[in-house]
Amino acid sequence: MTAAAPWRSALLKSLELNKELKYSTFFQLATVRPNGKPANRTMVYRGFVGDSAKLAFTTDSRSSKMEEVKENPWSEICWYMPETREQYRLSGKLYIIKSDEEDEQLKKIRRDAWSELSPGGRGWFTWPDASQPRTDDDTEFEKEPPGQEEDPLSNYCLCFLDVYECELSKLREKLRIEYHSNEEGGQRLWTERNMNP
Repeated sequence: MTAAAPWRSALLKSLELNKELKYSTFFQLATVRPNGKPANRTMVYRGFVGDSAKLAFTTDSRSSKMEEVKENPWSEICWYMPETREQYRLSGKLYIIKSDEEDEQLKKIRRDAWSELSPGGRGWFTWPDASQPRTDDDTEFEKEPPGQEEDPLSNYCLCFLDVYECELSKLREKLRIEYHSNEEGGQRLWTERNMNP
């Protein structure tokens, strides 16, 4: 058993080996709607929270994910690396850092992640509410994005998945690795086991 998440270094290596493919940072996030039906969407990897096993990405506070996570924070990521033919399935609890966050450390993490977004990434949060019907006014999508040093817009949220389990399938090696964590003495410890693919 180990305290460090062993799949984290594997994922970072996979990202490095797939970095020529821009879409290698895209993954699918599955949640559960309040009516019990599944919901899935593509998200963009924004790094880890420090040295933790928490994967970060952004979302809009006006999106349906907010209600889904409030009802049931358990989520799963499915992430395929085409160049290395690897698939990661990461499951855990989803946390959302909103504009009304009171914890100073989390506020700083949210602010730092905002400043690292591209102008297009920050501009996305100026778009109209996705829950509303589309109008013919294209100017609603042409607003100047906020500057890198400006405060995050109120609808900008930083999410992170606190990973409890990971399954890594290495198709070329005909190998599947299961990583599981357990809480012991106030610390999360990890085990890994090689399985058939």
